[in-house]
Amino acid sequence: MLNRNIFFPTLMILLSAAILGIITQFSEPMYQDSSFGAGFFPTIVAIIQILICAVLIIQYKKNNKAAKEAPLLSGKSVFGISFVISYAILISLVGYLIASLIGFTFYLLYYKIKKPLYYVIAWIFVFAIYFLFGEVFVISLPEGLLFY
Repeated sequence: MLNRNIFFPTLMILLSAAILGIITQFSEPMYQDSSFGAGFFPTIVAIIQILICAVLIIQYKKNNKAAKEAPLLSGKSVFGISFVISYAILISLVGYLIASLIGFTFYLLYYKIKKPLYYVIAWIFVFAIYFLFGEVFVISLPEGLLFY
């Protein structure tokens, strides 16, 4: 039986290594004044992710006790995977702002959060990120195919 404490970190290491190979093929914009290229931050994230996953594997091997083995996939992990896939599809259709508002709201409803303050904080966070990227960093977030 596959052990989730070994399988998923190993899978993430392999995906990160593949992404490191793809990042080298990013084209460099001609108008960029920065000394960092388009692949700098994705490279840093991939390397950090490899290191964290390696530490997770080492910790599990070091502290391996005769505990009950958890199943590879649980209900929450299936929800998480389907949520991320649905969110990515929704972003491509309606854009970041609407998809994030719907996504955060659905997430809170799924876990039966009843406090209105949590919803307000989630919506303020979405608008803050939208403002930060759009106005401060001048980076456009996805607008979606339906509104393009």
